[in-house]
Amino acid sequence: MVNLDLLTSLDGLLWLQSGKQVGERFRQHQTTVSRNQKKCAQAFGFSIRKQKGFWAIDGDTSLLRLEREVHQLARFMGQASLRLEANGWLDGALCTPKPEGWILGSGKPLGIARGLQLIEERIVDALLCPLADQPKDHPLLSTQPLCAMPLRPMVKPGHPLLQLSTISLDQVKAYPWQAIKRGAYPNTQLQLEAEGLWPPSRRSQKLDEQLWRGSSENDVLIHIGSALSHNPDQPGLIPLPLSHAAWSGIALVMRHEHADRPAIEDLKEELCRRLQGQQSHHPDLQLLL
Repeated sequence: MVNLDLLTSLDGLLWLQSGKQVGERFRQHQTTVSRNQKKCAQAFGFSIRKQKGFWAIDGDTSLLRLEREVHQLARFMGQASLRLEANGWLDGALCTPKPEGWILGSGKPLGIARGLQLIEERIVDALLCPLADQPKDHPLLSTQPLCAMPLRPMVKPGHPLLQLSTISLDQVKAYPWQAIKRGAYPNTQLQLEAEGLWPPSRRSQKLDEQLWRGSSENDVLIHIGSALSHNPDQPGLIPLPLSHAAWSGIALVMRHEHADRPAIEDLKEELCRRLQGQQSHHPDLQLLL
């Protein structure tokens, strides 16, 4: 059996994939994080190494699984902060400021498969996931839909498209789009593709130069986002006035045995309160709680 700090350092690295981020979120010095990871690996008889660019465990994890169950129960009993995987909403209105008693992070690699794995393995205690990609009839996991909302193309203030009186989807596709990993959120991807909102594979370089001469590509990127994609106190993206939109939303996922715990109920109530606060600014945001 290992103490909370040792396993926190190990699982924090597997979650966040950055020793610096582990240190910042769990308030551990970076050298302590590294030392704890090595001690924990030695205690369980496995090694930690990068596989395809990401930190992973190499070896038998049967004892580790039992230890994680004990440590997760300790977190729910208030002995340490709970962990919420926030995906792309880490800096958005739903997670700013972070809910009391929770540590928030956005793990790597992004995607619903990794998010569900983090929950199944008890590395995190709750997950925010796209509504379209929420698990259904899962043997280990429970899901609470939180809201539904449209996903739209969004741009930074001052984008050339905002100067036009009318905007077509073809005009939007002439600009560079932020890359989205294919297959990371497959059901959301299908909805975006159906509306023609999946990032185009190519665009006219000649047209590009005419459209944003004098601006960096980063300044004119097209993002796919929603009302909850950014901090309302520091709005950085503006939705384009297009009729094209893919409906998605957010769901909260946790293991079955923890679905009725007070900490989960408190988190649901807090997230609901924050969503209600956003409805006056975004009437197309629909509560599902």
